Amino acid sequence: MNANIEINPRLAEDLALIRQPRYVPPEDGLSIWWMGDDKITFQATCQNTAGAYAFWIDEPPGDVGPPKHVHSREEEGFYVVEGEVEFKAGNVDAVLTKGAFIALPKGIPHSWIITSVGKAKLVTFTAPAGNEGFFLTLGAPGVGPPGPRATLPLSEINARTRRFGVTYVPFTNNPLDGSLQIAAGRNPTVVQASEGEGLFACGVTYIIKACGPTTSGAYTLIEIIIEPGGIMPSHRHAAFEEGIYVLEGKVDAILNGETYDAVAGSFLIIPWGLPHEIRNSADRLARLLLLSVPGGVEDYYRAACRSTSAEHAPQIFDADVQSLTQVGLRFGVFA
Repeated sequence: MNANIEINPRLAEDLALIRQPRYVPPEDGLSIWWMGDDKITFQATCQNTAGAYAFWIDEPPGDVGPPKHVHSREEEGFYVVEGEVEFKAGNVDAVLTKGAFIALPKGIPHSWIITSVGKAKLVTFTAPAGNEGFFLTLGAPGVGPPGPRATLPLSEINARTRRFGVTYVPFTNNPLDGSLQIAAGRNPTVVQASEGEGLFACGVTYIIKACGPTTSGAYTLIEIIIEPGGIMPSHRHAAFEEGIYVLEGKVDAILNGETYDAVAGSFLIIPWGLPHEIRNSADRLARLLLLSVPGGVEDYYRAACRSTSAEHAPQIFDADVQSLTQVGLRFGVFA
C-alpha cells in the first residue's frame, strides 16, 4: 500500500465513520439551566458516542427533583457525588448519599428529590443516548446565574416528550402506576458506597457496581481506584464504547497516543477500537467511574484479575499485565 495515500476529505469529516477519543475538562461540556435553577452539564451526547450513551453532571439545589416519569427506551443510572437524594422507583424508596448508585430499568416509573441542604451533585447517564434532547429542548443556556425556579404542568411537559420516549405520570398511592410492560420482572437496584464486587490488577481495584441482569445487558458500571503507580495497561475494545469520569485525584490518560492530564471532574470519551491507557503518576489515590456500553466487559475483568490486591511485588505486577493481555484475546480486548 502506498504510504502517501491521502484520506478522502469526505470521510475525514464523517464522525460516524472516523471517530476520535475526546477529553472533556471539568466545567466544560454543554450546560443548561433546567427549570430555572438546576445546572446540568452534558459531557457526552449521542453525537459523541454514536448513540451508545449520554453522560451528564446534574447540580440541583436542595428540595429539587423531577416529577414521576417513565422511560420507554433507555436504561438510566445515577451515582451520587455530593449530597443526599431520595429515589422513589417502583417499590423502591431509598436515600442515597456520596458514593451510592442506583440502576433504573426502562419501563419503571420513578422520581427523586434532593434531601440535603445546599447543592447536590449527581452523575447521570442513559444507555442508549437520545433522551438528553428532551433537556436541551426545554433548558435555557447554562450561562450566568440561576433564574427563578420554574414548573410546567404535566400536560405541557408530555407534549414535548413524545419523540424522546419519556412520559410524566400523575402521582398515585400505587408506586407502580404508569409502569410499562417492558419492565415486567425487573426492579431498580441500589448499590451503596461500600458495596460491589472487587477485583484487582496492576495497582488498580475494579469494583463492579452494575452489569448483566441489573441493566439487561445495556451497560456495565465499574468504580475504579488506582493506587499511586497503578496502571490500566494500554488496550482497545472490539465492541465496547467507554466513558471515564474522574471522581477524585488525577490520572494520565493516553488516548490514541495523546496524553491528557485528567483531573477530578473531567470526562474521557473512548470509542471502540482506539487504544487507551490510564496511569496514576501522582502520590495519592485516584477514583474513576468507568461506563462501558453495552454490558459485558465485567466478564473480562473477572477472568483476568485477582480477587484481592495480595502482594505488590514486581513479579505480581508483571503477571497481572500478562493476564490482562492474554485473557483479553477471549473477550475482544486487545493490547
